[in-house]
Amino acid sequence: MWPFSTEQHGLWLVLYLVTWAMHAVFVGYVLVGSAYALVQSLRTADDPIADRARDLLPFMLGCGITAGVAPLLFLQLLYQERFYTANLLLGPRWGAVVPALIAGFYALYLAKAASSLRWRRIALAIATGTFLFVAWSWTELHLVMRDDAAWKAMYGAGDRLYGQGDVIPRLLLWLGAMPILFATVALWLGGPSRRLAAIALGGHVVAGAAVAWIIVRGGEVGSAHGWLYLLLAAVAIEVGAWLWLARSPSSMASSLVTAATTAALLAGAVVREAPRLQLLEPTRQAAREASGFPVFAVTAVFGVLAIAFVWRTIKTARS
Repeated sequence: MWPFSTEQHGLWLVLYLVTWAMHAVFVGYVLVGSAYALVQSLRTADDPIADRARDLLPFMLGCGITAGVAPLLFLQLLYQERFYTANLLLGPRWGAVVPALIAGFYALYLAKAASSLRWRRIALAIATGTFLFVAWSWTELHLVMRDDAAWKAMYGAGDRLYGQGDVIPRLLLWLGAMPILFATVALWLGGPSRRLAAIALGGHVVAGAAVAWIIVRGGEVGSAHGWLYLLLAAVAIEVGAWLWLARSPSSMASSLVTAATTAALLAGAVVREAPRLQLLEPTRQAAREASGFPVFAVTAVFGVLAIAFVWRTIKTARS
């Protein structure tokens, strides 16, 4: 079963999918955490989930950006011509992703430090808006990479927007998946609650509607049917665990939620990638002979240990 059976690209694909899934956890927490904290600030309601999220968001965004470096590099290696062509076609509007992230990063610090409720709301609104823009831009890039037919038309017209109808349902799918990731992480940061269960179940409703929309538009899963069945089973278990958690919070239900969400995320990563498997570039001999994997492995271990040390230091200082 691919990606493990793909002899030429198997290693790169596995590393890409695993690192992408890790990145998705952090960015899901940041986007939904920013939006949730904004809504609660508008309601002027005391909410420990929102307070904890606002306090952690700058750190989580840093983790998300750092965790995004590896999948970005693997993406460039696997889809060389596709990736760079999509970058050039989207042009300066795609380049606006970096300034948007910078603005969102500083806005999160302002939201954390601001004593004024008004400035806190403004900062959270800016952060949420910039992160939505980034999510939309990545959705566009993913689709442009696959749509050869649109390349000449976009280049000829000088169009920097990929206005095809697939953008909205695909973006909606990930905007539904992110609340599930946020709720799962928040579950372990602050303990189980019915509100987190409601957030996760609401995310499933949105994601389910987006999947139905994509199916109606002729969406496909390529060669990943086995992974699709695993994804469906994991989602069913996860929904059941969230319902259990909503009725009777327990550590067993929390563990089941985490395990099922992890399985669904990894299976979903494979299903997401399968339709463009045929677009993989031949891996260059130089890439295979560069002996970069040992360096990557050592750096990855060092990075994980460094993040764990920073996390523990912050947690100790707060306690």
